[in-house]
Amino acid sequence: MSFDNMPDRGQLMLPGATEYAARILAESKKVVAQSRCLIDVPYGTDFFQKIDIFLPADPSLKDLPVLMFLHGGAWRHGFKEWMGFMAPNLTSLPAIFVSANYRLTPETKHPGQLDDCWDAVAWLYKNVAQHGGDPNRLFIGGHSAGGHLAALTALKRDGAAKRGLPADVIKGCFPLSSPLNLRLDEMEPGGRREHVVKLLIGDGGNDRDASPIDNVAGNATPFFIAWGENDLPEIVAQSPAVVEALENQPCVVAWHVFAKTGHSQTSENCRDPTNVWVQKVRAWMKRPPVYEPPE
Repeated sequence: MSFDNMPDRGQLMLPGATEYAARILAESKKVVAQSRCLIDVPYGTDFFQKIDIFLPADPSLKDLPVLMFLHGGAWRHGFKEWMGFMAPNLTSLPAIFVSANYRLTPETKHPGQLDDCWDAVAWLYKNVAQHGGDPNRLFIGGHSAGGHLAALTALKRDGAAKRGLPADVIKGCFPLSSPLNLRLDEMEPGGRREHVVKLLIGDGGNDRDASPIDNVAGNATPFFIAWGENDLPEIVAQSPAVVEALENQPCVVAWHVFAKTGHSQTSENCRDPTNVWVQKVRAWMKRPPVYEPPE
């Protein structure tokens, strides 16, 4: 998929989302034009199973950390082409930034998106060294629905075993303004949240299996969870609950709330190299935190 080959997915649901998408797409086009990058690299056979790989300017660099980032869009909208604007603040570390597509709803149901995320991780583990990346320094993150998928990928470790990957292949997870609780019985019947989650899991689908908050047991992957003070109400409510749940597991967990910041702003503000999320990701990619059990 390229910038002139993105299918029409219909109207975005949230107020201001169309304008947000247009702004970051325009910024991403500029970054692609100015960057050393590989576009539309397939990790599977489906139209959507592709990644864009953004590389540091110096081609001689080796053993670089790698961040795979997943776009938002309520699992129904969005493209990897949206997120290229984030690349310069990571490639300058130096590191490799990967923007990944995944199959969308309603055509694909859970766990199809999760399978795509694991397949993309597996492709990177097996192939990123030829582009200067270190397969033992893979990280994952995402905004909104993409952050949900990043968290679920990091937490559901059976995806690694199924693909012959090390259990700790993901060295850190960075969900940004992400829905982390998809329990249908806690949603307003007929409301926006119920509608989009049912598109994701289908009739009779397992909402708990798709909920990061229900899959934290035994997690050892470091998590940095961030959201906006003026984010979607469910994200403001869910994020602290997931932080607390992870604090009871053998892992490092950190969090941040962006003051006076809304849902799309948390993503768009990642253009700023001094942004807290950007700085935390850079720091953890250079040196992942080590869990120290409480005495």
